[in-house]
Amino acid sequence: MKKHVQLTSLKSVLLHGMFVMFLLFFASLTTAFAQTELPFRDDFNRSVLGANWKINNSWSIRNGAAFNASDIGSLVTAGKFAAESYVIETSAKGLTGSYWREFRLIFGQANSAESKAYVLTYYPDSGGNLTLGIATDNIYHPRVLDEFSIYPALEDTRWYKFKIARYKSGLIQVYLDKGQGYSKWPVLETIDLTYKQLGHFGWKVSTQTAGKDFFVDWIGACKPGTEKPAVPEKPEEDNLITQVSVPNGRSYTVSKLNAGSRIYTDRDYQVTSLPGYLKGASFVQTAMEDKNQTQASWLTTFMKKQVVVYVAYDPRAGVLPAWLAGWHKTGDIIGTNDPGSQYLEIYSRQADIWQVYPRPFILGANLASPASGTKMNYLVAAVELPASMNLEAENAKLSGAVAASDHPGFSGKGYADFINNRSDYIEWTAQIALPGTYSVGYIFANTRNERSLALTVDGVPAGNSVFLPLASWDNWAFYSGQKVFLKAGTHKIRLTATGTSGPNIDFLSLNFVSDNADLVTANSLARLSAQESAASTAREDNLYAYPNPFQVQTTISYELAQPEEVNLAIFTPEGKQQAVLVNGMQAAGKYKVEFNAEKLPAGLYIYQLRHGQNTYTGKIAKQ
Repeated sequence: MKKHVQLTSLKSVLLHGMFVMFLLFFASLTTAFAQTELPFRDDFNRSVLGANWKINNSWSIRNGAAFNASDIGSLVTAGKFAAESYVIETSAKGLTGSYWREFRLIFGQANSAESKAYVLTYYPDSGGNLTLGIATDNIYHPRVLDEFSIYPALEDTRWYKFKIARYKSGLIQVYLDKGQGYSKWPVLETIDLTYKQLGHFGWKVSTQTAGKDFFVDWIGACKPGTEKPAVPEKPEEDNLITQVSVPNGRSYTVSKLNAGSRIYTDRDYQVTSLPGYLKGASFVQTAMEDKNQTQASWLTTFMKKQVVVYVAYDPRAGVLPAWLAGWHKTGDIIGTNDPGSQYLEIYSRQADIWQVYPRPFILGANLASPASGTKMNYLVAAVELPASMNLEAENAKLSGAVAASDHPGFSGKGYADFINNRSDYIEWTAQIALPGTYSVGYIFANTRNERSLALTVDGVPAGNSVFLPLASWDNWAFYSGQKVFLKAGTHKIRLTATGTSGPNIDFLSLNFVSDNADLVTANSLARLSAQESAASTAREDNLYAYPNPFQVQTTISYELAQPEEVNLAIFTPEGKQQAVLVNGMQAAGKYKVEFNAEKLPAGLYIYQLRHGQNTYTGKIAKQ
């Protein structure tokens, strides 16, 4: 009996001990669970980081902020949060571009391996680029979901706030406060459901050389006030031009350029005509109120791709601004219904590689020094560079030469084989959307002897090409030939045997080189037709025609500095004279001469102004 009592007592003690242990275990679970519930906030108002953070000796606390001077390691929460909808907010300082530093806010991290998470990255060394990405195997090289160029880059002596809102629907929005509060729209936005829970989150800084001081004043997370559906809120961006801004904050809008488009954001003037290659182009509607601005750097834009940029400028300008002086004057115009000047003259320039996103493309103000005379603000347009064009020889017009396929290695269905030593030719029809200088190249095969072919463009000689022998007819090589200026439209490009037959030609390659004819040699320009030469000739003596294109009648304007014998005539591109508008002595002054083309067919015409020892040409198009 005594033994039984002792056993019962021992059993009671054991049960009591197990109950106490269970309570302690449950309490620990409750405590751990509480640590992973939202809201969470840490103001770092103490001397050590504490249990909220994974142990990392690179981070400490200085003057009430988390501090890192070595750019090694992470300030990442120890707790893992299960919330699927959350708002992370934090304030940081020291976002310097020195030493190629990179700053990351990671969230959605499922484990401590740090290889799977959403990553908000700031790259200050490229001018300031903020990207939202997703890392599936390497947090340092996430796949970009959205990006935003910050110009100028954030200053390392100021505090900046970041806010990331993520909703159960998968909508993720990022906001940046540079001191004026968060903007109405998120700077970054995406929809993604890869990592559904908040998980671990926090900061990472890294550098390639010496460290710099970096501070986090506070960081926290809470649940959003309301849920949002998976519907983007940020306004849809243009495919080429984005983030347009001016120092005074006035509205500049990106739109598509067409007849009827509003030119300015603060006026109702419209585009009445424009060259075909600018139809549908991305363009910036500027503000007429800014026409008298004089800053050397004024309009900041970001070009998403390699583009040719076009500026349409007031023809009344006596002197161009310095920033526009190096641009190519195309000779084309954009017509407007502004009563002050019914057209704008077009200047072009190809964006350099360092002026493409995420770096800015910056233009000066309308009256930047030494500009004078302009009374209306310019507008800006951009057209993407055309892709390389490969035209198969077997699909071209063949005369004497024949389509063949007995030697392997060709593209398409075959190639062109020259049969006779002389007069055989291949003629391609090329549709050019963007005017400019194009390099002409060929894929060819040849053996035994050198063979030469003559190139003509629209019937005008453009040079000879000599093809060296290769090891066999089964070997194919690329030949880089002439550079020719091609206007927008249809062109006939012909290769003709000149006495030694020709190689096998697989295809013709056309590659855009420049927005103007500067890269075409003087000899090559001399071989171009009057039509091509006129397209690349800069206007002198204020010579222009308006409207252009026209339907029945246009007016040709010019200015004489002194009395001179003047001849103004109209020709076809082939040089056949169609009309003489002026032929005689004229006094110094400005002239406007009407040209009625009612009896002429639609097409391109050349107008030629001769006075004294000078001869100038331009082109007009009857629709």
